[in-house]
Amino acid sequence: MFRKWKWIVMTLLVAAIMLVIRLEDNGILKTPIRQLVTTSADMTYLSELGQSLLKKEEKKITVSSDIGQSDLLSFANAEEFEEGYLLQYEVGLPVYTGQEGLVVFTGHTKYTGKTMTISYADGTTVSYGMLDSLAQLPYTSVKSNDLIGMKESGQLYMSIEKNNIHYTLEEIVQWLQTDENEN
Repeated sequence: MFRKWKWIVMTLLVAAIMLVIRLEDNGILKTPIRQLVTTSADMTYLSELGQSLLKKEEKKITVSSDIGQSDLLSFANAEEFEEGYLLQYEVGLPVYTGQEGLVVFTGHTKYTGKTMTISYADGTTVSYGMLDSLAQLPYTSVKSNDLIGMKESGQLYMSIEKNNIHYTLEEIVQWLQTDENEN
């Protein structure tokens, strides 16, 4: 029964935020609510709040798996773009989550097209853009190796931020390698 109430409260919170943002978009509210609730710090806070409300006592079982983010390390070229990098791939690939987290954005942006942003449990916020398809809905919890979306050959945008600092390409590669070793 208590878990049901947590879901109701979380759903109402998300609905209230979406309603207020819609009111701002239509010019009814002059306060920049979207900016207030879509900063990295606020998304991290909402992620932690949501995860604490939905926290289940689970028994962890170690399993081995050949899926993960190792395919993302196979890019042929990279160039700096916006606050991240465009990674060039010769073949299409599925894109998986690196660890547990919360999807904080799913949609289309002007510069990165179909984009998904995930706030991971380790405090990193990762945006995957220029995806060809999206496999998760906003404000859903994800586990390690959950499918994010699909990327055909071409460029994939990736940006990682932690403590308001954006990762360099070398740090992104290291994060992907470390993340893969933990899975």
